[in-house]
Parts: sequence; C-alpha cells; structure tokens
Amino acid sequence: MTRELFPNSPNKGEQARRGLLLAALEKFGQRGYDNASVREIADAAGQNVGAIAYYFGNKESLYAEVLKGIGGYLRSILGEYANELRGQLASGNLDPDGARTALKRIFRTMLGEQIDGDFYKVRSVMMREQASPSESFDLLYRETIRPLHELLTRILAVVTGEDPQSPMAIVRAHALFGQVIVFTLARETIRHRLEVPKLGPEHAAMIGDVIDEHIDSICRGFTLPQP
Repeated sequence: MTRELFPNSPNKGEQARRGLLLAALEKFGQRGYDNASVREIADAAGQNVGAIAYYFGNKESLYAEVLKGIGGYLRSILGEYANELRGQLASGNLDPDGARTALKRIFRTMLGEQIDGDFYKVRSVMMREQASPSESFDLLYRETIRPLHELLTRILAVVTGEDPQSPMAIVRAHALFGQVIVFTLARETIRHRLEVPKLGPEHAAMIGDVIDEHIDSICRGFTLPQP
C-alpha cells in the first residue's frame, strides 16, 4: 500500500502547499521547531518566504499542519483493520486467541512500516514531540496516538482480563508497544550490532518473529495458574 504524508494533487497551488509541508517536515525534524526558520523552509521548497504566510498564515500553523499530516499517515498504517478490530471489540466478538492474532498483525504491520516504509520521514519530529511536546502535540495525541494506544490496550485486555481503563492495563500495553518502537528509537544500535548497512524486510521478518514469541509468552502467562 502506498501512503502519502500529505495529499498530492495536480493543482499547482496544492502542489506548492505540499512542497512547503514536506520541506517543513524535513527542517523541523533536523533542527526542531525553534531553530528551523520559515526562510530556510521556503528555500528548501524552492519558494518565496511569503508563500508560508499565504498558505498557512504563520510558522505555528505550518507546524500544526505538519503534525496533522503525520497523524493521517500514522492512522493509514493500520487503516481499516483498526476499525474492524474496534467493531469486534464493541460487539464482544474478539476472543483471547483472536486478540493474540490481532496483536501480532498490528505489530508486524507497524514494524514493516518503520523498517521498510516512510516512517523515517516522520521519526525525528515524533521523537522531538515526545521529548519536548509543542502546543500542537495535544492534537496529534487526541486524534491519532491516543486512539491507537487505546485500541492496543483494549485488545491486550481481552487476553489479560484486565479493565482496559486501569493504569496497569495501560502500562502493560505501552510496554508491549515499546518492543516495536525501540527499533526506530535505537535503530542505529541494532544496525551496528547486526553489522548491516541498513535494516531491510528480512530483518523486519526476524524481529517480527521475536515479537510474536514475546506476545505468545505474555498470553500464555495469563492462562497459566498463578502461584
């Protein structure tokens, strides 16, 4: 599936706007919001600095649109499958075995996108937002991050039997999520340890197998008698 961070259009005005968004994504990722100037963003897009005011109003609104685009891209990774799972959860049709399968599919999909997709384009901005959230982070969190995190928590809770609203269930889902995102946050470490020039599909498959094993172990742990 081809995913686009910002909608493409044959309209020249929309193309110019998209060019500014792509340039802003790159510069904000490299230099951060405070250090990336509107002039260097416009220069990178091959446009006049006045184009930013024309299309977005100001730098803050430009950045908010960048985060909005990132949110749309992240939601597209799971796409309709996320809605299917929400439907199964709402109807009570997701059993523990189905939940285990769903978790594996979700994490393999996310992993594949991180390693062999366009996630690298948004990685730096996402990391900066986690380390030092901007005023626009709430929008990204509310529309994208929280719904995904809640979905993972609800699916895992089918296996654990926990209340998906409980702090323990939320932390447990976050810990599981961390097993995937670490291959983005510490990508260079694993690349050097494996002594490869870059991570590819074969590494995504290997990592996916390991995460599958971890999911199986976690799920078995909740079906065994507790001491």
